[in-house]
Amino acid sequence: MEKKNKTHIKLDNQTIQHPLFGMSIGKWMQLVNKNGGVDRNYLGRALFITLTSLFITTARTLFKIKYKSKINRYPIKHPPIIIIGHWRSGTTYLHEILSQDPQFCYVSLWNTLLPDSFLVLEPMKNFLANFLPKQRPMDEIRVEIDGPYEEEAGIAVLNQWSFFHCLHFPRNAEEQFVNSILFENLDDEGKNQWKNDYLKFLKSVSYANNGKRLLLKNPANTARIPTLLELFPNALFIHVYRNPYKVYLSTIKMRNRVLDKLALQDASEEEIEKQVIENYERLMKSYFKQKELIPKGNLVEIRYEDLVKDPITQVGQIYSKLRIPGFEDALPKINKYLNQQKKYKTNVYAIDKEVIAHVYSFWKFSIDRWKYTPPK
Repeated sequence: MEKKNKTHIKLDNQTIQHPLFGMSIGKWMQLVNKNGGVDRNYLGRALFITLTSLFITTARTLFKIKYKSKINRYPIKHPPIIIIGHWRSGTTYLHEILSQDPQFCYVSLWNTLLPDSFLVLEPMKNFLANFLPKQRPMDEIRVEIDGPYEEEAGIAVLNQWSFFHCLHFPRNAEEQFVNSILFENLDDEGKNQWKNDYLKFLKSVSYANNGKRLLLKNPANTARIPTLLELFPNALFIHVYRNPYKVYLSTIKMRNRVLDKLALQDASEEEIEKQVIENYERLMKSYFKQKELIPKGNLVEIRYEDLVKDPITQVGQIYSKLRIPGFEDALPKINKYLNQQKKYKTNVYAIDKEVIAHVYSFWKFSIDRWKYTPPK
């Protein structure tokens, strides 16, 4: 692969709004200290987070007074359905499709922004929505504050360890990935705190949705199966996988565009590329080992390409294989959603021989396993 000069990505430093605005001021200060501080170019974002954290303190206190005991006692009545798969493998698309089924509830973008105060601040939701981008930066999918989102963003507000902090603090992305996804260097106290924060957040969402069955989507969960099974022994898993060559190109694009909006530190193109290569390998190799822990009949694996080609058939098989009732009842709404998406065009990527050789040298283990060939 062609060697590049070490360059820093030019980020949009004018964007000061940041999704960590709902974090408590104490956790925010700890997070900054733990991850090596905020670079000068991003002090505007840091100031935005600091001021909004202080502003929301009262709401967070009211949330605890009014809801904490209720949520702690609230049971998650149904085993969650958990969509996993590496980033840019089609997990969002499947999540959007399945979320049309009214028997499910999901973590919304609104929930992730204020995971420990969203019930109190509901009257402000429409106002706060004005500060959101209209489209996701990586693929131009429309952003809706009540739309399905990955709970990892909410964990980033609640806990020091989250994959999203890899994007907030790219210089410390290695430690964040190892601790937040693989839990390799967390002591028992740290891991238990993470599990407690995760469970309380999901209980809050379930409580807000009157106990409907949780439909979760979180690529970071792909290598957290033992922990998820500790919390939900009968959880159902759907793994979506995609041509690794396209995943590589799409993930590089995603990282650069998302860093443009979320980073609090400078990042180099070379370091980002290294992270993408290494993180895929660690995530997927962990998944291949861990999936054997999932009880028989509780895991379905589908190819993204098959899902795009014939979504109704693929979704019908998911319901059937996982013994989920209600597919026929959900079908009209699923079809309506799919008809609305017909005009959406996925990104087209050009890939040269050097990139093909580079990706194959590291990701051969999955490319050969799934029998993928380079895109033409």
